[in-house]
Amino acid sequence: MKKHIRTACASALATAILAAMGASAQAPLMGTGATPVKQATAKRKVLSVQAPQAKAVDRFIVRYVDGSATARSASTQLSKLDAAASVAITRLGTASKGVGAAVNFQSLRKLGTGAQLVRASRALTTAESDAFLAQLRSDPAVKYAQVDGFKHRLDMTPNDPQFATLQWDFTDPSAGIGAPAAWDTTAGEGVVVAVLDTGYLPHRDLDANIVAGYDMISYYGQTTEEGLYPDVAGDGDGRDADASDPGDWTDSSMNAWCGASSSSSWHGTHVAGTVAAIANNGQDIAGVAYGAKVQPVRVLGHCGGTTSDIADGIVWASGGHVDGLPDNTSPAEVINMSLGGSGQCADDPVTQGAIAGAISRGTVVVVAAGNDADDAQYHSPASCKGVITVGATGIGGEQSYFSNYGASVTLSAPGGDATSGSDPDNRWIWSLGDSGTTVPKHDNAIIGMIGTSQASPHVAGAVALMQAAALGAGKPLLTPVQVKQVLRATAKPFVVTPSVSKPAGAGILDAAAAVYAATQDISDDASEVLVNRVAMTGQTGAAGDALLYKIDVPAGTKSLNLRSYGGSGDVSLYVSHDLVPTTTVYERKSAKAGNSEAVVVTRPAAGTWYVRMVGEAPFANVSVMAVYQ
Repeated sequence: MKKHIRTACASALATAILAAMGASAQAPLMGTGATPVKQATAKRKVLSVQAPQAKAVDRFIVRYVDGSATARSASTQLSKLDAAASVAITRLGTASKGVGAAVNFQSLRKLGTGAQLVRASRALTTAESDAFLAQLRSDPAVKYAQVDGFKHRLDMTPNDPQFATLQWDFTDPSAGIGAPAAWDTTAGEGVVVAVLDTGYLPHRDLDANIVAGYDMISYYGQTTEEGLYPDVAGDGDGRDADASDPGDWTDSSMNAWCGASSSSSWHGTHVAGTVAAIANNGQDIAGVAYGAKVQPVRVLGHCGGTTSDIADGIVWASGGHVDGLPDNTSPAEVINMSLGGSGQCADDPVTQGAIAGAISRGTVVVVAAGNDADDAQYHSPASCKGVITVGATGIGGEQSYFSNYGASVTLSAPGGDATSGSDPDNRWIWSLGDSGTTVPKHDNAIIGMIGTSQASPHVAGAVALMQAAALGAGKPLLTPVQVKQVLRATAKPFVVTPSVSKPAGAGILDAAAAVYAATQDISDDASEVLVNRVAMTGQTGAAGDALLYKIDVPAGTKSLNLRSYGGSGDVSLYVSHDLVPTTTVYERKSAKAGNSEAVVVTRPAAGTWYVRMVGEAPFANVSVMAVYQ
């Protein structure tokens, strides 16, 4: 990730560390009524690196089957953990070699998902950890078990040192999101967007839009050993109601876990500014939903954040209960997570469980796709079911070279691109931050960043606009499923169409079109019409996505064959007559591995037959056909 900084006072940046250069910017803030940006000195810093694979871990997340004897007894849980570790170490033979000493466990806390966070008396090597988890998962009383791994902020590290002009991402007719037209209807009033990130740094252009959040980081102050977690919190304490960002810089003492040293990013403030920076105040920038409120939930610190803390942050932000914490009095209608880690969400059940809980409470969850130029299905939470996964585009309206892609991506939004556009100043996404390299200077800086981290809050802000517009039109809040449908249906085409092998979702976010659609009646029957014996090709979706089709069958029909085939991934079919089927209410289904599914009905009743195709995993280029005779 590269970060450019502007402040209202040029002298505050004259001593910039690393490369420093002057730049003049006289571009007015378009559509906001703000004055032009003053000339300032800017600096470029490399702030983030990919963390190396951990050599050893000592924290694990275990969920027991509800109602089991083990779930009811804390002592039994610890005994079984100790026994599983003993069996694993014995099988590996490391104890006899003097490498693997005996291991005992202690319970740290119960997560909001119902899982237990536990800690081993010593760090387990990768081999020991894998063997321990395999042994633990063989217990029928264990629903799932996983390492309490790390996730990180998602920003790019391009090699372009140039500056950007402000907010092309809102106003460019092809590559922008059309924010000014959306503001004709709403600014997002009455909606809360939780930003799960590095916390919040007070800034003059955002303070009035902040509601009380929480610092979820529980790992702090421990002595770091090779392979063990660093002092993630960095603020000297654990969980509390202070969600402010003390800085997420790293130094050589953390390199065993974090990689190369880096400066503080003020990432959470940058993301929050994109969502809801104040507009029409004559200074700085405007947020997508500048009338909405931001709830900062601090889950990332030095080197990133733990899966357990992030899961609890999701639960708490959406109004769920987390033991030991006060309940959230302002639950969020939207959650933004510009963070992620490697591995499929199928292997991250605690995150999936937290997200499923949030969605069940009506909260829309928006996540960044990631910046590895990789298929998003191999990253979490980008591949989790029910989320809106956002890829990145540049000023040229093309897929950013670093953006993750694939069937898991719902749509794309401006995230910047160091290679995009003839004017290098148009390559950045500008938002709020600070010029401090470690601790904050509180200088109300404007910072340019690039990444899917910057794309995701554009969509989260647009969702806030959609929900406010729906309420303003006298309609109920859209469900998370409806929000996803509308965003897909209203997305604008890419200026440069992505490769077929690297799809980037339905198109580029069109906030104005999405807001208008949110004020209209949205039918649960959002079905595509099938034509007898004509295949509907190219069907693509994320894990958990459901596509709906229907066909009218005449009286006297002898047989009806509803099927899917081809492409990649894994889908299931749910079928009903004159009723829109769900995964729990249906007449017939086909749920084999892969995409070759078929439901055959002999002498079908006349009328409308519905087919719901659900992604058990991300799927792409699947064909759906109905044949009757």
